[in-house]
Amino acid sequence: MSTVLPLARLLSRPARQGRAAIALPVVAFAVTTALLLVVAGGARMFLVDPRAGAEGGLYGILAVLALVLLAVPLVTLGAAAARLTSRRRNDRLATLRLLGASTRELWSLTVFEATAIAAAGAATGVLLYAGLLPAVGLLPFFGGPVGVGAVIVDPLLGAGVLASVVLIGAVSAAASLRKVAVTPLGVRTRSEAPAKKTTAFVVGAVLIAGVVALVANFGSLAPMLGPAVTIAVLLGLFAGALALLNLIGAPIVAARGRTMARHARSAAALVAGRELAAHAGPAWRRVSGMALVSFIAVVAGCGLAIADIAGEAGPLMADIRTGVLVTLGIAFVLLACAVGVTQAASVLEERELIVGLDRLGIPDAELRRARRITVMVPLRWAAVGGAALGLMLAFPIVGISLIVAPLSVLTIALTFAAGFALVAAALASTRPIVTGIRRGAL
Repeated sequence: MSTVLPLARLLSRPARQGRAAIALPVVAFAVTTALLLVVAGGARMFLVDPRAGAEGGLYGILAVLALVLLAVPLVTLGAAAARLTSRRRNDRLATLRLLGASTRELWSLTVFEATAIAAAGAATGVLLYAGLLPAVGLLPFFGGPVGVGAVIVDPLLGAGVLASVVLIGAVSAAASLRKVAVTPLGVRTRSEAPAKKTTAFVVGAVLIAGVVALVANFGSLAPMLGPAVTIAVLLGLFAGALALLNLIGAPIVAARGRTMARHARSAAALVAGRELAAHAGPAWRRVSGMALVSFIAVVAGCGLAIADIAGEAGPLMADIRTGVLVTLGIAFVLLACAVGVTQAASVLEERELIVGLDRLGIPDAELRRARRITVMVPLRWAAVGGAALGLMLAFPIVGISLIVAPLSVLTIALTFAAGFALVAAALASTRPIVTGIRRGAL
């Protein structure tokens, strides 16, 4: 530990990447913590509030469904922040490994730094949550504003959320250290060839088909399981499908990149294709939030269609409508944060590539077009894949009439438009960073 602490202080000093490389993970962890506390407090309210018990536990079921849908993007955002925390120092850590630093010292250094940044972000997230509480208390449920007291988390639940965020940071950072600890020279010289993940794609596709088949035949299994177990299994299948979508996303992007590189007719297409083929995992993770938002949009659209058909049948339908809109709103906030963090991080990580292309004489317009292709190609796959998965899982439950209902279709279309616009805006916002790198200012 006597060696780890001085190294941590040394490596925490901003290098060419600037202070943004530290600020971005802190902001991501803060948003993750604040939204996790909001979602956990809301779910707790629907599970224990006496007013929610009048509908036979339906409020609790819907709250847990929203929690499951939002848990995956929340954890993904936290893990992305942790990966950025450690990956930005991979070169220097690999150099230390070559100079004789032990694997234990590098592991301790990385986990210590990631834990410290995650803890700082979590503490900031608590302050952000405190600022959001008055607005959350104004949400109309049970016939009126619920109040701050109903949605605030109890100390034990809050401590669990904070510990989970810090744990995500530590585990993700430790996992990202494998290449530095095992093959430092390969990482330092960036000589590792990208591996094809055909097996991951096949396994993921088969498992997704199995999940869809289970959901489609769930009506015959439900009577044997009982109401509580049925709901738990169904929610687990939804969460598993979301995780499997991320498993097959990177292989699809890699295959598309190889095809683009083979048939490229411009420098931008060639650069983008090779970049997607070589770094399909990071390319997918930058836009994977759009797949999750598209999935949520399908579920939310069906929920809005149900509430619209029911009309003013009681406060339950109004609460479902409000809950759906809140869930979709939180999903968009998560998407905005994830896109902002990952796009800025991608520019910082690709500094050497940007400088190299600039020295080769690639025009600025071609470089911008190449970066746009590397973002928009996986984005289209993410949006279509998330919506398609949502449709396949929702169809056996709600039927085709609710899926193609005007309000449902409108919700999905608006989600696509807003998501693509959000990603395009985030991509445009990184242009000053690229310009600074090309000029040698970063």
